[in-house]
Amino acid sequence: MTFIVGNNLTTTLVVIYAFLLVLYCRAEKLNTGDAYGFKRATILKLTLSSIFCAVAVISYYLLWHFSHRSNIFYWLQLLIVIALAFALAGDYFLQYIKLDIKKYKTGISFFTVTQILLIANLCILNGVGWKEFVICAGILAVILVLMKVQNWQLGAEKKRVMAYTILLAFMASKAFVTMLREMTVGYVFMAIGAALFLTSDIVLGVWNYKTSRPLHKYLNWVFYFSGTMLIALSISPEYFTSLIY
Repeated sequence: MTFIVGNNLTTTLVVIYAFLLVLYCRAEKLNTGDAYGFKRATILKLTLSSIFCAVAVISYYLLWHFSHRSNIFYWLQLLIVIALAFALAGDYFLQYIKLDIKKYKTGISFFTVTQILLIANLCILNGVGWKEFVICAGILAVILVLMKVQNWQLGAEKKRVMAYTILLAFMASKAFVTMLREMTVGYVFMAIGAALFLTSDIVLGVWNYKTSRPLHKYLNWVFYFSGTMLIALSISPEYFTSLIY
């Protein structure tokens, strides 16, 4: 596969991705809990997740074959591909978020691994400083206030959810600090993707623990899938070599 073919294939997949995201939101709107509606929505959701994994694989292929980087860089970028594969698994289990508590716990565990791998990639490549911890603390303070004001009842899952929230906040903070320092399109994509990932889970928390308004569901999906696609695209060598001035 040539560089041009890879980029064209990625562009095609992104367009299909956007179209399927609209279909998925509609399918969830029509999903009344019956077997057919649930199955249709689940298939569309996992198709979306498979596409962002496919884009990550293609981007990594292009990085491996059409860039000149150190071996450690290639291996660390592979962590992003693996992280998104865990996210795909998490998407399956969280489809049962209000139907099966065991699947919900499993889904959170998969997404926890996703965040750990993404954080490992950024920290090993770019180091760790005080700025990301300060930003992370600020984000967590806002989230804690939101939880308090809305009286989220986390129950037995409190520790698991809080640990995952800390990882989300740190990932977004680290990606933002890295973006400001490196200023490449790839890191801009990573920072925006991480921010959307965090926002999607905050919205999911509002929907799951405070309200069942459909708007929160749709925002969660749009933010999450847009964020994961940007993270997948961030691997491409085209974006790591394009500086923003």
